Amino acid sequence: MRKFVFIVLPLAFALSNCLAQSSGCSVPENMTKAQKLPCLKAGVIMLDQPTLTAAQIQNGPDFDPADPGSNHFSWFTADETISCYFRPHYAFAKVPGDSMKFQCWQMTPQGGFYSTKGDPIQESAVKVVISKDNSGEKSAALFPADDTADQHQIKADHFKIKYLKPPFPAHNPRFNEVFTGVATTRLMWVLGFPADHIYPAGAASCIGCSDDPFGKKLTENKASLQDAPTVFKIVSAERELPWDEINPDDDETWSWNDAARFYSDGEWTHEQKVGFDAYRLALGLLHYFNALPQQNRLDCAEWANDKSANGKTCLKPVFYVHDLGSTFGKKRSVLDLFGTNPRGIFSAYSQQTVFTNAASCQLRDALLGDKQILKESQDVMIQRLTRLDRDTVKSIFRVARFDIMDQEQVKRLRAKGVPDTSEAALDEWTDTFMKRIEEIRTAQNCKAN
Repeated sequence: MRKFVFIVLPLAFALSNCLAQSSGCSVPENMTKAQKLPCLKAGVIMLDQPTLTAAQIQNGPDFDPADPGSNHFSWFTADETISCYFRPHYAFAKVPGDSMKFQCWQMTPQGGFYSTKGDPIQESAVKVVISKDNSGEKSAALFPADDTADQHQIKADHFKIKYLKPPFPAHNPRFNEVFTGVATTRLMWVLGFPADHIYPAGAASCIGCSDDPFGKKLTENKASLQDAPTVFKIVSAERELPWDEINPDDDETWSWNDAARFYSDGEWTHEQKVGFDAYRLALGLLHYFNALPQQNRLDCAEWANDKSANGKTCLKPVFYVHDLGSTFGKKRSVLDLFGTNPRGIFSAYSQQTVFTNAASCQLRDALLGDKQILKESQDVMIQRLTRLDRDTVKSIFRVARFDIMDQEQVKRLRAKGVPDTSEAALDEWTDTFMKRIEEIRTAQNCKAN
């Protein structure tokens, strides 16, 4: 389970209001995958929309505008270098994915670690211990080097780093998730939908990493805290939402097929349907089309005080897509059997639209559900999209470094003699995104409520 203590006030307020409509679900001990379906049936996907300042949008959801320095360990900017100590993880994962990534424990400027509350933990020497749980799954924990019995775990803060391969600017655009993940999660946050917290960083300086810890499936870290780090330039840092996963058999996913069935069979309330269609409209803005359960997450935002031998009750189940990296591109060609979906490619994204037929409100990518959207969902999104004016959208793309993401776009603009390719690239992305917003505003004949 994931437990973090820093929650931005707008998000906490959203939870207290919007999730109150959920009837909750039972989470028994030794829960089976089939037993999590009631949690999806009771779940919500749309939160109250937060009211955010320009500084909050720029710095991200863990930034505290009242005291910016108090929790700076939890948020990052594109000009910062993150120092950390490698945590073996993805080499043990059942489905590690394909993006270049690793986990690490964040280090203080003094060479120690942070607790999950941001308090410094000073250690002169540490060791990484790999253990197995009852199901045989391996995980890594941090201990003082002199703790021979492994009894005093250092509960240090850790997160995910994504990196480019080869290094920027010759990187494979398959790994543009370093950029797209920052933009998509920031946009979803502004619109009031659940999304992990992803930040840009100038570099990650990782002790115990190889030059490619994911590709080389690194399973250990025996480095000294004084060893020279491996530096990854142009990275993103990701923290998962501060909720507990509902994960029977270590499977926290939910299926688009099940969601579509609850929607069409009338098992969801009208409010759930409105939220689901609004979410699909939001995903259409990003051109997300991967209806894959492994990219989805089912969480519990609040537990009842009824834990017993039979399990416990989740009062506020939430479901959402946690991996929104494959966006701002298009589906790969049907002839490209061994390729990947282009992501973060302007020429690919600019050809896509939210609707295949805006005159009948039919989504281009229905994600296994009804192609036509509820009129009430359109109205909700029209209202929420007022928070995304052109300046705000461009600022989000700037934070996500869309001005350098697509090197083919940059080369094209440079060849045209554009004096400021950075601003021109941001303008192209922003203008296209604003056209997608206008599509949602002007679509006709959406479904009657």
